[in-house]
Amino acid sequence: MKMKIVYGIAEDIGFRPSMEDAHAICEREEESLFSAEVYDGHAGSMAAHLAAEMLTPELLSLMRSERGKTPEAGSLDRDLLRQAYLATDRYVVSRATDSGTAAATLHIFGERFLAANVGDTRVVMGTARAAVQLTLDHKPGLPEERSRIEALGGRVVHHDIPRVQGVLAMSRALGDRSLKPFVTAEPRIVEGLLGSENDFAVVACDGVWDVLTPGKVMNIVRDAGAAQRAAERVVVEALASGSTDNVTVVVLDLRQHTASMIREKMDILAVVDYANQ
Repeated sequence: MKMKIVYGIAEDIGFRPSMEDAHAICEREEESLFSAEVYDGHAGSMAAHLAAEMLTPELLSLMRSERGKTPEAGSLDRDLLRQAYLATDRYVVSRATDSGTAAATLHIFGERFLAANVGDTRVVMGTARAAVQLTLDHKPGLPEERSRIEALGGRVVHHDIPRVQGVLAMSRALGDRSLKPFVTAEPRIVEGLLGSENDFAVVACDGVWDVLTPGKVMNIVRDAGAAQRAAERVVVEALASGSTDNVTVVVLDLRQHTASMIREKMDILAVVDYANQ
């Protein structure tokens, strides 16, 4: 089934010397899959680009391997997505790069979706003229993240802001081999069902969220109307609001996709996070 999802992508280097973000869009009619992904790299762009190339293909490979299994023997798609995150992390580390990347991904399977992240890149969903942040920023200052890091023998050091080992201002990422095991690639995954109230979705890096709220971004998107124009306007507004970081924005226009859905309200089915269990 081909899903009627229109998307727009915009990016800007900002005031950084190089562009370390990457993004990916995947449309697979045979799997009834649409995905939008943003990767915000640090210490170089290699981790972000490797992750953008690998994560969804790895998920699709895992899903195909599950075909033919009984429901009792098979794995849930959200568990396969977790495996894809962890496999991507292992691959990035194996490439002998010291870079790492935050990641935010939105995978849509018809009416069902999986929103996942590591780090501070976000997925925001439009709901009935409001905006819901589906992801959680993974910062080392959060009590549960600090406890996990310290239990592993690491430290959270406050250099202007809390940093893992005094270095990284995120507690989860893909890559960052020098900060393992304190910086984990365990994603937080939200599984839900779309409803007719869901009009737009935005996946963007912290170059946006450091200066704009989810509600402000969704208002910009709705005022723009068209997905590509909306993505470009969010980038312009982020830079005008003082962002000095790389900025990458993916906007999904879900209106045609959700218009005929019987369900009105988005329904969150599960939130899965193994990192702090």
